[in-house]
Amino acid sequence: MALRSDAPTWLAAILACGLWGMASASAQQGATLRPIPAAECQRLAAQTQEAVGIKTAASEDDFTDLVSGIDGRSCHITGSASDLAIATPAELIGKAARALGDWRSDPARDAVGPNGSEKGYVQGNRIATIQANWEPGPGVTCSDQEPLSACKIAPQQRLWNLVIDVVEQAAK
Repeated sequence: MALRSDAPTWLAAILACGLWGMASASAQQGATLRPIPAAECQRLAAQTQEAVGIKTAASEDDFTDLVSGIDGRSCHITGSASDLAIATPAELIGKAARALGDWRSDPARDAVGPNGSEKGYVQGNRIATIQANWEPGPGVTCSDQEPLSACKIAPQQRLWNLVIDVVEQAAK
């Protein structure tokens, strides 16, 4: 099943962050993003799994910081599950953020959509983003004629998707 969302809302948020980030990118020239150490990434995945109750997997992936415009690689943690008593993407993000401990919220990296949200965090030279969204779970049908946000289903009928990216910024 294809993931549907209110694309114009997400696209506008991404473009706004990207355009704002382009202005600060020149100040960041020479910087690069790299994933946190693999053992630490695995540990964070395990802590996230414990905090949210969703099986997670850690890997490495491409990453672009939309605030600064800097590209690199990230510690990439993903998980999906249905039959959860989670009402909103913000609730799932709040649970996942427990794994980050004392990281500071960074509203410049936040975005909100009707069926998904993203929240940013910073700690020293590290950046983390947590994305959570939902789609109809197995056996649930929603109308293709309406936005996904209009699909009235119980939280337990949603398939929740969680993505966490963690990077360190380092000078070249």
